[in-house]
Amino acid sequence: MQKTRCALAVGLAMMTGVAWAVVPQVSPEVQKATETIYKDPVMQKMLTELMSDENAQFRFNTHMEIARIASPSRSEMRRAEEITRRMVEEWGFDKKDIMTTPEGIIEGAGIQIVDGLPVYNVCVRIPGTYSQEKGAKSYKGQFPKVLLEGHIDTVNPAELPPASNPYMPVKLQKATEAIVSTPEQLAAIKDELHFDKNGKIIQDENYKKAYKRYASLEDAQKKGGYRIYVPGFADAMGNTTGVMTAAIMMKKYNIKPVYDIWVCGTAGEEGKGNLDGMKQLYGYNQDTGKGNNALNFVANFAADSTRPGSGTLNYLGSYRFEIKYTEPAGYKMGAADAPSALMAMSRSIAKIADLKTAWDTDKKAERTTYTVGVARCDDAAADGRSRSCTLMVDMRSPTQGPLSEIRSRIEPTFKAAVDEENAKYGLKTGDKNAVKMDLVWFGDRPAHQRKNFNDIVTQIYWQTAQTVGIDQIKELRTNASSLNDNVPAAVGVPTVNFNVHTVAQSGGGHTFNEWGIPGNGQDEGKRIFRMVLMGLTAAGYNTSTGEVVQPTADPIGARTTEDMY
Repeated sequence: MQKTRCALAVGLAMMTGVAWAVVPQVSPEVQKATETIYKDPVMQKMLTELMSDENAQFRFNTHMEIARIASPSRSEMRRAEEITRRMVEEWGFDKKDIMTTPEGIIEGAGIQIVDGLPVYNVCVRIPGTYSQEKGAKSYKGQFPKVLLEGHIDTVNPAELPPASNPYMPVKLQKATEAIVSTPEQLAAIKDELHFDKNGKIIQDENYKKAYKRYASLEDAQKKGGYRIYVPGFADAMGNTTGVMTAAIMMKKYNIKPVYDIWVCGTAGEEGKGNLDGMKQLYGYNQDTGKGNNALNFVANFAADSTRPGSGTLNYLGSYRFEIKYTEPAGYKMGAADAPSALMAMSRSIAKIADLKTAWDTDKKAERTTYTVGVARCDDAAADGRSRSCTLMVDMRSPTQGPLSEIRSRIEPTFKAAVDEENAKYGLKTGDKNAVKMDLVWFGDRPAHQRKNFNDIVTQIYWQTAQTVGIDQIKELRTNASSLNDNVPAAVGVPTVNFNVHTVAQSGGGHTFNEWGIPGNGQDEGKRIFRMVLMGLTAAGYNTSTGEVVQPTADPIGARTTEDMY
């Protein structure tokens, strides 16, 4: 197996707050493996199909059909169910290769429940040959796996709609018109895509308006193109449709990797999803901040970014708290004589405002930030007081040390504030007439700053761009982002996040009016092929001519704990 080498980095250190630029050293083994797989006749047939107009149209149709299924974080079951159905009934997969259940269970996963709720991942396996080899290595019975993934949850709608109306409308607006600014304006658009009773897109006059591909927004405006509104158009169902297409192509062309390849639509990337999909896959316990990687993933390739080019290599960590202060029910004392939920919340905000990080005083230090994102109270009771108030606090840093340090100073303010408010009225927290504090939700995205920019995934990411001839750049940027990949990276599994979905333009991410215009279909096909090539270079490949390209990733994945929770 190819071992990684010492990283070669060029530029300014991230610790100064300025991103490095890196050029990885690609080993001869990785270069040869990538090019051999690329040249295989079956792989070339796959590339030809992916670049065809027919496959581009299939991707668009699938994208629209699945994106319209409402899929808020922690309620992705309907979208997961439909993808699973298509895998078996339309895309040729055997039921035994579906690795997830409708109840949210993955056999062998190191964790099954996150934040007290099931996890609605949908994963399919492309079986490898490694387990049949003499001397094959495994971790507690789990043979090595490579993961290709994209997330299936969207920000909007925030709540799962009733089963009687599970779909979001897909609205069409001329690209020359102003982007809608209110839900009412969006609802008033008359043109929309139509679907039959089986959820398949109807290729009518409106379809002809929507399905045209353009080089840019300006190109669409000149040629009478249309803007398509649907939550998840860009973030991230366009990419995830590409990921699923990668699985379809590997199945269709009978691709046989050496290690298993898992292709997953993951849950919980957005909002309060808390990265639950990846936490299940990697056995990450947010109480300990460690992951057991019980399934033994050895490399992680993710499609989430909305911009082609440099992938994400570093991961911005965050802690988020939702704290609720509540006055006792039926408390009859006058407003002037009783502790206040509003005042308890305000005391915590005041304490947080007085805290400083190193970056606050020295802009050359690592940028660690925090904010009170939301402070709200319930409607006032008859006596003019709100009985409960909620505080949401977000803190972020590129590395775990500063993130943990600011958390250690912010978290105690929540209880200190309620204790002070109660003490003002001669009460102790916990007394009958005292204000109480509850942790409603805790969000954990572990930080990770790559130490080795020549790890196997970075080498593969760089080399595949050169081999396929797509998204070639002079150097990789190492800016940190907050993504699904925070989890595998923190667990130690080499990971990269990049873009496959190709648009002329998109906008409105994380809002009700998310929109996009289809872009270059051939480039999109190349990007999907590149993702397949990445996975096979890491996992190894049994070529159509009988040659075996050995895996470049080691067979035992990284982990930060041996505990099986």
